[in-house]
Amino acid sequence: MASEKPSAAAAPAADKDKEAPAAKKGGLKIAIVAAVVVLLEIGTVVGTLKMAGGPRTVVAEPPASKPAEPIEKDAEVKLFEAKSLPNIQSGRLFLYQFQAVAKVKETNKEKVTAAFAEKDFEIRDQMRTIIASSTPEALNEPGLETLRRQVLYQLEQDIGKDLIKEILIPVCMGTQAP
Repeated sequence: MASEKPSAAAAPAADKDKEAPAAKKGGLKIAIVAAVVVLLEIGTVVGTLKMAGGPRTVVAEPPASKPAEPIEKDAEVKLFEAKSLPNIQSGRLFLYQFQAVAKVKETNKEKVTAAFAEKDFEIRDQMRTIIASSTPEALNEPGLETLRRQVLYQLEQDIGKDLIKEILIPVCMGTQAP
């Protein structure tokens, strides 16, 4: 038995020696595989940078300038002026002092002036009708938008579209008749 015990004690020591080189071999394999993976990653990064060629140079060109467009000037053409236009839409007689001016392109000024002169009495009649049929609210608006639209529409019917840019109404004052 005594002879069996030392061999049993020697057996675990022999097993430890056999396991230690096996563990060293496995750790060495893992270290080699890790080193290969790291080298492959470094090679991939370096190869990508070489293929990309680094940062690209950018050449800034000045913007192409457009030729200067001529400035289009506007002209004003006196359209209509009246001292006492009647309006009884509110139930009372009001007399309106009214003036209208057309804002047109400088190139169309002569054409519009000729058209106004040709249809002078027709335009005067239509302006009187617009004032006489307007509601007190339209005649008392701060910007006279309704009145401007009505006058512009009527003029476009008479002389044509796209000739008049805007209608200006510098005077529109009503006084109650006695």
